[in-house]
Amino acid sequence: MSDIPSDLLKEILRRVPAEPLLRFRTVSKEWRRIIDDPSFVRIHADTQISSNTLLIKNSTTNTLLYSLNLDSLNHNESKQTIEVTAVKPFSRSGATDVPNLPAPSCHGLILNSHHYENNKAWVIWNPLTREFHELPQFKTKPGADSSLACLGIGYDSASDDFKVVRIDQLRSTNSTTTVHQTSIYRLKMNCWRMVKDCPYDFPGHRRPGVFLNGALHWKLENKIVVLVLGTEDYKEMPMPTNPPLPAKPGESVVPSLEALGGFLFMSYYYCKGNPMEGGQLMEGWVMNDYGVEKSWTKLFSFTEDFLLDVDVLTPIAYIKSKGLVILQNFDDFLLFDIRNNSAKMVTISGLPSDFYSQIMPQSLFRLRHSFAVDVKSKAAMKRARKRKRMGKPTIKPQTRVEHSVIIEKVRLFVDLNALAWSDDDYDDDDDDDDDDDEDDYY
Repeated sequence: MSDIPSDLLKEILRRVPAEPLLRFRTVSKEWRRIIDDPSFVRIHADTQISSNTLLIKNSTTNTLLYSLNLDSLNHNESKQTIEVTAVKPFSRSGATDVPNLPAPSCHGLILNSHHYENNKAWVIWNPLTREFHELPQFKTKPGADSSLACLGIGYDSASDDFKVVRIDQLRSTNSTTTVHQTSIYRLKMNCWRMVKDCPYDFPGHRRPGVFLNGALHWKLENKIVVLVLGTEDYKEMPMPTNPPLPAKPGESVVPSLEALGGFLFMSYYYCKGNPMEGGQLMEGWVMNDYGVEKSWTKLFSFTEDFLLDVDVLTPIAYIKSKGLVILQNFDDFLLFDIRNNSAKMVTISGLPSDFYSQIMPQSLFRLRHSFAVDVKSKAAMKRARKRKRMGKPTIKPQTRVEHSVIIEKVRLFVDLNALAWSDDDYDDDDDDDDDDDEDDYY
């Protein structure tokens, strides 16, 4: 294991998904040092931007979360059974805290804004490590009628910091002028501060901002509003040049903006009346070159005849390397093959009958508070105090080298040498047999 050069080892490990990396921290001190290095965590997060891990929330119980690797879907089978992993929600004051999906997210961290409830503190949460950080209470400007218009979370690489953004509509009691106040919370500074007012109007707009390329994006009527987190300035971005338009009164087009597979993705749902009653046309567009208007490319167009056989489709993943778009159809998935212009409906056994979902890359970013850490620290402190009262020396835990770890080292050495000479996507199925409790690695 020591024969692998450090630079090569880092290059190999950055290709490995975050979940097995947590287990690999126990392989050796060198591996733990590399995986815990903040610079490695940042580089690893960039490689996971096209991750296809889906976070799923049961819409009936509202307290259960699952994760599903979309890469494990078999495109040739309409009904299949795939392992769905339970995700433990975090707890505060004995109460389980589960975010609504889709939620503001960035690099595997979720901002739980409690559906815009002002009396609850916002929380940044890492579903993989179960660590969380509670934001300080935001104080609105006194003497003004305030309402939250939109929000988002993103990462500023220039300051190496996560930023939470909220845009509030403010109307003074003695004025009819409406101001869109922009406030930014910096994780490192642990405080809110006001920046430049937003020059755009967000009427009734509460959809979270989409994070991509160091900026947050919001879809307005005929434009995409962008907040660059590095400069904290606003700008506009072009939309597709030929989207579908309403043909008659009472008909509408419902647009949606997402960041899928490392690209901006626009979908248009053309319908009569209520969108939940079915549509007449659905189009999906992707911006191949970020910020370039001419790079908008139409990936699919579903006509009314096709939409009669489905309910409401929601794009959830774009896998460019496979020419595949995955859409959710209530409790099923629609797999659309761009190259062959064909679609297949897939049913996954073991999923809830009704659920919400969003793509959520797993990350190693650490936050200040962890339920697992708190429990272990308190227990350790209690044991230390007891031994001190009894006059016994404090015993440091010994490092246990188990046979399973030794076997894993040998297996990893073989796998890593194979990975070193391949640029293909990795496959982490072999890691699923490790039943270690993830809490042991904090």
